[in-house]
Amino acid sequence: MRGRVFTTGEVATICGVSSDTVSRWFDMGQIEGYRLGPGGDRRIPYESLRKFMLAHGIPLERLETNETKILIVDDDPFYLDIIPDAIARKTDKNKEMVVLTASTGFDAGALIVEHNPNLVIMDIHLSDIDGRKVCERLKSRHETRHARVLGISGLLEEDEIGKLKEYGFDDFLRKPFSLDVLVEKVFRLLVLPPGSVNRPKNIGF
Repeated sequence: MRGRVFTTGEVATICGVSSDTVSRWFDMGQIEGYRLGPGGDRRIPYESLRKFMLAHGIPLERLETNETKILIVDDDPFYLDIIPDAIARKTDKNKEMVVLTASTGFDAGALIVEHNPNLVIMDIHLSDIDGRKVCERLKSRHETRHARVLGISGLLEEDEIGKLKEYGFDDFLRKPFSLDVLVEKVFRLLVLPPGSVNRPKNIGF
């Protein structure tokens, strides 16, 4: 859906208002767009609509129902480079897959709040915060309580791996790993029913 341009009628349906209301938003400069020629029909680009919805508290689910968003969190640039590429190569071209990356827990928290990812690939040992804490916070949010989390690390002992579910992790993969195995786990987690995810106590971002 990214790159798409919407009519005022489509925006009205997404935002739950009338077309006249959208036209007023446009004419008052509250939502950015353009006209098809002088006095022509109004058009609203995807990014402009998304920005407007975020600013006015309109649920993004109405806009992004066909998107699957994956957030990769790792302080090693190597993994931030190879994981998105591996996912992209295995993704059905007819599916809308958005891959986001963060190198710190702080950045991950901001992206989680802004984008509500469907799945997070989380390095356990980040430079600024333990990935287990980030996972707890993600699973405690109403908007992301059903998100899947795949933990990755090369430093965890076996007993620590066994306790990851207590923090909300749905699966784990030890570094270094096969990209094929990682992609298999990613797509398996994405098709799990919502009731199968882990939800720790509510602590919130």
